[in-house]
Amino acid sequence: MKCGDSTVPDQRGFTLVELIVTLIAAGILAAFFIHFMGTALVRSSNAVEMVSDEGRAEAVLEEIIADYVVAVNSDPDNALAAIVTSRNNNQYGAGVLMEYIEFDAGGNEVTPSSLVDARTLKVTVQARGNDLTAIVTRSRVGGDPSITY
Repeated sequence: MKCGDSTVPDQRGFTLVELIVTLIAAGILAAFFIHFMGTALVRSSNAVEMVSDEGRAEAVLEEIIADYVVAVNSDPDNALAAIVTSRNNNQYGAGVLMEYIEFDAGGNEVTPSSLVDARTLKVTVQARGNDLTAIVTRSRVGGDPSITY
């Protein structure tokens, strides 16, 4: 038989079933790919927002520390109370937590038995991703040199 003979069936090409199966498989893979890429694009902004929030939290914490330095230089005995009052007046905005703490003999953080004698203030500024914490203390005594910031 010759290749050009009309009695030999043409063996080139795909059947309709093969084409349909290929299109269905490609459609399923495309759906997974689109879903994955959509999720990745939506979540890609989270990192930028986290860094931005941490930057704002860092600025707030620096403002609190600067206010503490001014307060401790002018009135060391009432510096911690002045910072807490500023927070209560919402000077630093939302997401600022302050609590008086002390440490036991093992170095564990505990709540002081009396707030009147509390000498250490834990300041936490909440941010998406990481909270920033600073510990300030009422440790100056009269005659000590001023603190610079």
